[in-house]
Amino acid sequence: MPSDFDALTDLLDLVPIGCLVLDDGVIVASNEQALATMAIPRDRLMGVPLAELLVPEFEEAYLEMLGALGAEPASLAVRLAAGLAPIELSARSLPSGQMIVAVRSMATEHHYSAQSGGALTHDLVTGLPDHFHVLSQLHQRLSAPKRLPMAIMCLWVDDLSQLKELHGHRAVERIIKEVSGRIQNKLRAPDMIGRFEEAGFLVLMTTDSQAEQLTEVAERLRDEVAFPIEIDGKLLSFTASVVVASIAHHRPSIERILALLEAAANRAVVSGGNRTDVLAI
Repeated sequence: MPSDFDALTDLLDLVPIGCLVLDDGVIVASNEQALATMAIPRDRLMGVPLAELLVPEFEEAYLEMLGALGAEPASLAVRLAAGLAPIELSARSLPSGQMIVAVRSMATEHHYSAQSGGALTHDLVTGLPDHFHVLSQLHQRLSAPKRLPMAIMCLWVDDLSQLKELHGHRAVERIIKEVSGRIQNKLRAPDMIGRFEEAGFLVLMTTDSQAEQLTEVAERLRDEVAFPIEIDGKLLSFTASVVVASIAHHRPSIERILALLEAAANRAVVSGGNRTDVLAI
C-alpha cells in the first residue's frame, strides 16, 4: 500500500499548475509544472529550503507568510534569485504538518505592466521602472547571446535621510521627481533609467565609451541634476554622487555588480558625497 507521501506526490502529477511540497520549509516534492515555472532542475530543487531560492529582499515576507499560515491559503508575489523571475506563491498547510505551495509565473502580468508603466514594474513616485524591473533588464542584457557593448551608471542623491529630516517627506519626493526628470532629459533613446533605491537611479546604456568618456558624462550629469530646487519659495540645495562602469565582452553576475555599487555608495558616504567613481568590472 502506498504511503500518504507517495499518494501526495502521485497527485501532484495530476495537478495542472506548478506545486511543491515543503517539510519544515524544505522542498521534498515537486511536479513538472513547478520545475518549468521556476526553470530550476529537479536535482537543484530537492532538499533545498524554498527561502534560499528567492531574492533576499523577499525572504522576510515569505517567512512571515509561512509563520502566519493557518487553515486558509496565503499568497505572496516574489522574485526568484535565478534570473529575477517574478512568481506568485500560494501556500496551504497539510494535515501531515507539511505545506503545499502552488507556484505561478507572473511573467505575463509583468509584461503588460511594463508596457503600460503599471504598478507591478514601475515606481509610483517617478513613474520609472522599479528596482527589480531595471535589474531584470540588466540581467537580460548581460545574458543576451549577442553581446553588445554596454555601460551602467548609478546616481544617487547624497544624504537623502538628512534632507528628509530637515525639509520633510514632500520636499524629498519633489527632489526625487526632479532628479529623475533631469536624468531622463539627458538620455539617448536606447538608454534606460530605473529607480534603483530610495535615493538612487540606475542607467543602462548601450555604448562602447571608455572610462574617461563615461567619467566626463557622469560629472556633467552630476552637476546638472544637483542644481538647487525651489520649494515653497526657497531654494533647496543638495549634492549627488555618480558611479560609472563599462562592460565589454566579460559579463559579470548581477551579484557582483550590486556588491560593487554598494561598496561605491559606502565610499561616497564616508567621503561626504558629491563625487564620481569609476568601477572596474
